[in-house]
Amino acid sequence: MTATVMHRAAELMAPYPTASSITSKGAAATRTVFHLHVHVVPRATHERLPLPWTPQDTGGTR
Repeated sequence: MTATVMHRAAELMAPYPTASSITSKGAAATRTVFHLHVHVVPRATHERLPLPWTPQDTGGTR
């Protein structure tokens, strides 16, 4: 089942030159529904969608 879901996610990502696939497990990872789900997020070079593992722009001064 998991391999089928990941394969389908890869198919959905294929048309995009850049994309992220994100899965979540556990409440701390923002999972609110108890089942496997995959988010396919098309990405752009200069977008403003920060992810926890990327440098964050807080808009403040240093």
